[in-house]
This record gives sequence, C-alpha cells and structure tokens, in this order.
Amino acid sequence: MTSPDADVLAAAVARVAKVFGGMTARVDDTVCGRCFDTGEASLLRTPDVPLPADLARRVAQKHPSHWDDQPAAIRRVLPVLVSILAEGEPESDLMARGLAASGWPQWPRQQARAVAGFLDAWWTTTLRTKSPPTSAARVFESCVTAGSSATPWLARWETEKCPIARQHLDESVHRWREELDSGDSPFSWWWGPEAEKRAAWQEVRRWLAGRNSTDSR
Repeated sequence: MTSPDADVLAAAVARVAKVFGGMTARVDDTVCGRCFDTGEASLLRTPDVPLPADLARRVAQKHPSHWDDQPAAIRRVLPVLVSILAEGEPESDLMARGLAASGWPQWPRQQARAVAGFLDAWWTTTLRTKSPPTSAARVFESCVTAGSSATPWLARWETEKCPIARQHLDESVHRWREELDSGDSPFSWWWGPEAEKRAAWQEVRRWLAGRNSTDSR
C-alpha cells in the first residue's frame, strides 16, 4: 500500500505526462551532433514515442546552448524527467538547471501549473519520507534552482512540523556546514545572475538562523 504523499506525487507525475504528452523538440532544431546522434534527435522530434531515461537525463543536464529552442526540448522530455526525479536522481540539481533555463513559469498556465505542482509534491513527499530516494538537501537545492527562488520551498519546510522533517533539516545543515561557514552557495547549477543566487542562499541562512534562535528558547 502506498502512502497518501506518494499518491500525490504519482498524480503530479501523471499530470505532467498528460499536459506535455505529444510535444516535441522543434523539427528544425539543429541539435548538438557531438552530444546527440541522429537517432536520438529523431526521437526528440517525434511525438509520443517512448524516450530512454538516459536521453531525457542528458537533454536536461546539457547546457541550454545545445539547442536552438531549449524550452521545446525540455517540454519533450518532461514526462520522463519528472519520473526520474521522483524515483531518485543524484544529479537532480543539474537537471533542475535545464528546467530553470527553459523559463517554465512563463509557459502557458496549464503547463506552468503542472511543473509547479510536481515540484511541490516532490518536495513535500521528500520532507515526509524518512529515507527518500534523493536526500532532502539535494531535493531542496534542485527545487530552488528550478524555481530560481528559495522562498516557496522554505515556506513548505516551515509548515512541516513532523520529526522526519526536522531530521531532514538537521541532516541538511550538516551537509551545508562548509557553505554556512564560508558564505559560498550550495546551488552549484544555478541558472541566472550570480547576485540572485547569493540572495537565495542568504535567505536560507537567515531562515536557518531564525530556526536556531527559536529552538534555543
């Protein structure tokens, strides 16, 4: 029997598959021939043909300059991509860079809501799962990178009062110990201005400091 949170995540994955079904990379996209062979390029240009997980992973991880129309390529692989992320992916933050570069919040409303719904379900399920397939710190870094903001993900963490969420917080702080001491950011694959990356990390640092102050009372 699956948990209610797992069911919510599965529904979010299914919604992405429905919303982005039938989409393709642009037919006239030249694609980087050194990174993708002609067969892979053909798959990306063909609607509703199953994609290998490795192909979807590489499309999201490659620098956006590999594509004439990177958002179209991301839309094509999104149904597979969200499944990969939900199942567990050690380089999820690198994949999130591709999603951020696609500018998904500016996509048509139904598409943007499907992506936002998946990210929220992925993060919430992670916070409520004792041993998630991807660590909470990594999922948090990925969601912040994908959305170019720490605010909504911190807000969700704030509302989760269960011991599991607290455990994830303690483990994340331990993971970020070096960055917290040095001031460097853990958002290794941030897409956008460096100042925005620093601002996002400073927001996290302030939130953590506030939590520590509350816990010490």
